[in-house]
Amino acid sequence: MRHLRQRDFHAILEVVEELYSYQAPEECEIGMVRSLQRVINCNSFHMSGINPALRRARWSSSWASGPTMRMPNVRQVFERHMHEHPFLDHWAPDQAAVKAATLSDLVSQPSWRSTALYNEVYRPFRIEHMLGVAVRVSRPYKMHVVAMRETLDFDGRDRRVLDLLAPHLEAAYRYAEAVSDLKAQLATLLQGLEVNGRAAILLGPDRRIRQTSARAQELLTAYFHWTDRGALPAPVDDWLRRQELTANASIAPLQPFVAERDGRRLTIQILRDRGGPFLLLSERKLHIAPADIVSLGLSPRETEVLALLAHGKSNAEIAGILGLSPATIKHCLERVYGKLDVGTRAAATAVAVAAAGMHG
Repeated sequence: MRHLRQRDFHAILEVVEELYSYQAPEECEIGMVRSLQRVINCNSFHMSGINPALRRARWSSSWASGPTMRMPNVRQVFERHMHEHPFLDHWAPDQAAVKAATLSDLVSQPSWRSTALYNEVYRPFRIEHMLGVAVRVSRPYKMHVVAMRETLDFDGRDRRVLDLLAPHLEAAYRYAEAVSDLKAQLATLLQGLEVNGRAAILLGPDRRIRQTSARAQELLTAYFHWTDRGALPAPVDDWLRRQELTANASIAPLQPFVAERDGRRLTIQILRDRGGPFLLLSERKLHIAPADIVSLGLSPRETEVLALLAHGKSNAEIAGILGLSPATIKHCLERVYGKLDVGTRAAATAVAVAAAGMHG
């Protein structure tokens, strides 16, 4: 450890802090190769995943020019010969701890240079030296972080830096996998809650938004001046805070939040859960326009009459609005009842409400 200087430790701490900020495996892989190159000098850093059973490989790389630019089929070539790589089986999955190793630790230079893997993959890129360590996650993939150089082999200082970072590489990658999995589960949950036109928001501490569905974002944007996507709009936040203050002092059900605009009504209800409170949002139209029920196949006049009927208008009121006689309205409604196969005003209204999508 005496070979490490104070600035080395500062740099390592900065890398560790970065590692735990990643929230998806792909983001973590890209971030690792970018961060590690700051503490270990090399020509390139790779985060590779190898599936020996399927003979498949993937990697994230800091290679400046990109291997596929110089050798378009590099991945296919690597997969054909990757079984020759000394790193592949060096680290056992059940090891208590893994230690960094160089290529020269595991194979002699003449033996390495005689392999097809070296001659077809690494030699064209002038890679002669490697320092790597296993990241034991994501089975069936074998994950490795590998630094590569053209000329000078890696020394004890480089090995110690990677040894210090190795447990954090594993922990950070597992954390990114767990966060990604939780987000996927939450997205599925929110999607499941979006039934019958409802939308969902999951809240965290201090009523901050942890996750929201796309439909919920649309509704909040439509009804409120909503700029901070991590916080509820002020009127909703005030309502929720009042509900929390009275929740333990009353056995009465929590009152929903209601807002109206442009002939539509937004209703927000609270659903409490161990994972945090959910807000369920639903919207419905307040008025039926003739255009809302054209799908019923009525004539234009019949559609107008049914829309007014659905708003509770009497025959005389409908006649006055449309400039027709009450007798004409009566005959029009008889045709409507026949086409809709109903016998009462209430039944006709229910059909109109359903066709207009006013349930929700």
